[in-house]
Amino acid sequence: MPTETLRRARGLWALVVLSLSLPSACNRSPDLSELAHARLREASRAAGLAPAASRTAGPRSDSLASPLAEVLVEAAPLRISVRDLRSGETVLSSAAGVGAWIERGERILALGHVTESETDGDAMRLRVAVDGGDSVEVTIRFLTARTIEVSIDPGPTDEPVEAIGVAWATPPDESFYGLTQRLRDSPPLSHWADIGIPYDELFPPEAGTLDRRGETVEMYVRPTQSLYAPFYHSSRGYGVAVDGTTPGAFDLAASHDGVAAFRFETGTTQDARRLRFHVFLGPDHAEILDEYTRLTGRPIVPPEWVFLPWRWRGELEHGPPAELDGTRMNAQLVEDVTMFERYGIPAGVYLLDRPVLAGEYGFGRLAWDEERLPNFRESLAALRRRGYRIVVWSSTWMCGDGPDDNGTAAADRGFLAPGHDGGCSDAGGSVLDVTHPAAYAWWRDRLAAFLSAEDIDGIKLDRGEEYIPSTRSDIWADGRHGREVHNDYVVRQAELHREALEAARPNGDFVLASRAAWSGTQDDSVVWGGDIPGSEALGFGFGTDLGLRAAIIGQLRAAFLGFPIWGSDTGGYYEFKDREVFARWIEFSTFSGLMEVGGVGAHAPWDMPTEPRVDEELIEIYRRYSEIRVALADHLASLAAEAGRSGMPLVRPMVFHDRTDPVLRDLWDQYLLGPDLLVAPVWRTGEREREVYLPKGRWRSWWDAADEVVAGPRRVTVAAPLDRIPVFVRDGADVPTPPR
Repeated sequence: MPTETLRRARGLWALVVLSLSLPSACNRSPDLSELAHARLREASRAAGLAPAASRTAGPRSDSLASPLAEVLVEAAPLRISVRDLRSGETVLSSAAGVGAWIERGERILALGHVTESETDGDAMRLRVAVDGGDSVEVTIRFLTARTIEVSIDPGPTDEPVEAIGVAWATPPDESFYGLTQRLRDSPPLSHWADIGIPYDELFPPEAGTLDRRGETVEMYVRPTQSLYAPFYHSSRGYGVAVDGTTPGAFDLAASHDGVAAFRFETGTTQDARRLRFHVFLGPDHAEILDEYTRLTGRPIVPPEWVFLPWRWRGELEHGPPAELDGTRMNAQLVEDVTMFERYGIPAGVYLLDRPVLAGEYGFGRLAWDEERLPNFRESLAALRRRGYRIVVWSSTWMCGDGPDDNGTAAADRGFLAPGHDGGCSDAGGSVLDVTHPAAYAWWRDRLAAFLSAEDIDGIKLDRGEEYIPSTRSDIWADGRHGREVHNDYVVRQAELHREALEAARPNGDFVLASRAAWSGTQDDSVVWGGDIPGSEALGFGFGTDLGLRAAIIGQLRAAFLGFPIWGSDTGGYYEFKDREVFARWIEFSTFSGLMEVGGVGAHAPWDMPTEPRVDEELIEIYRRYSEIRVALADHLASLAAEAGRSGMPLVRPMVFHDRTDPVLRDLWDQYLLGPDLLVAPVWRTGEREREVYLPKGRWRSWWDAADEVVAGPRRVTVAAPLDRIPVFVRDGADVPTPPR
């Protein structure tokens, strides 16, 4: 194992080489500015300045109640508290100092006294004075017995409001879950081409857990681990979700240990000029997700075949063809099919990634690249005969300079994003203006026709957060500026592709799997985790097991965010350099929402980047776990149906089992698959045993029904040879058993 010094030296050298390979570009930094971060920090600190005695002082002006919860409002100054009537506990209360504020220019203006109050049924409307003599309207109402909506509306004013924020008091033992899949915010490597890939994505750290307390989390979708939702759960039994798609940030007791705050920019539309958020009463995480997905959209339920093993390559290379079924086809496709048959690996889903389409970088036309994929119709038929479902790559990139190319056609119609001309390459891209109704319909219908003609079963949806014009000077077709559109782009891109699939396959027998997502995308798409690395520095650096660690945490973060079906590039998107990483990742993916094996370079046990190249032990692990995945498919489909009804994820953090058990509060390296299987992945290279915490209940090894039943809570140390992931089953549960 290289030393940390050598690891960083090699990684930095790889970055130097990488930076020299990138074209120079002006730094159009689209991220939340340092001034904006400073304002959030300043407001968070100010929110915690009032003495502790004032936290319970002040006259109560009014209250609003449902059968399960009560909202209490103090008038001088405004403070809002939420009480759970079942437990009698106040689970959420405005910070004692600055509880809410608006921003005008360089000024942070605190909301002060309530000057008017009116209660009508399930709603309360307040007029609240603001520092400087102005006022805002605050509306509080119950949407359900457990969901409270709060809106802060400055109304029409002569002086614009750039941002609105809210701060809550937080006790030191409160934990926060959710917001992003990404382990933590880290500085972008560069803002080249408006991409801004964070440093941690190229050099994953051994940092981050489920609990986000002590962090500042930016709500600005960045590649490539791009699952975001301005929504968190609290260990105190409530959740908070902010409406809209404008950029913002959460300060979770980072600037002041007694304050959790969030701040979001305003926009140009009527909805975007106010801050609206929802509070969901649990107390359990399942109840919070039920309320959240009732409001934002129930998760899409894919067909059962989606839960079979997936196979793909980062690129099916050009080269001499090989023969399959008497026809000359792409040699790597033939290799995959024949190796699966030789080694008894079951067929499932075959994904044809980006370059199989024609034109520059695979973005040019909705037509097959016949040099790369010769005899494409026979190739697709050969896959189907063997039982494979076929999924293709897609995006809203518009590229090319030929008369039939997507980029040219979109440019001629005025359908491109601000400043884009239809050119597309590694150095930059053109994207569709999805805010333009005619452009949206044109691409949806064009794509649907291709999917229908080629009988495609699904789409792996890429990008949506790269090359998006994202400054205030970028004006999109619907009149919004780039900062308003940036986070919304991923939502609209997913909606467009889901509509295209529905048109092509109206029976619903399809899958859409997105890389970038925001609140609400769960009702259009399942998600995959982006370019989680198996080696550092875009594959130029050392191999790492920390990508697998990040994937484990990423899947559990997705569970809190209402995205119940998640998968990762098994082995890492960038080619792994340690065979154990591949083996352990195969095992983890088997017990994930999606099991998809592929990435850049070699990702097959019969063609390894490590020695031996034909790795018999890895072949057996791949075969064995693919069979296990097939055996689990029906069970996973039933869990997906449950997710579609309530938002309950397939993979569940242990705290879902019992939020009162302090050991489970931040236990990130094991999880439940459904209610009855407890999975404990091994991610660190070289480990052959691990400790597992069995919570309350009766548990036994899933692998061997004859093993003794263990009553929890209890810690046990179990053997974990390279071919075995520790899995336990609740005693008496009706779940599939391992195939023999």
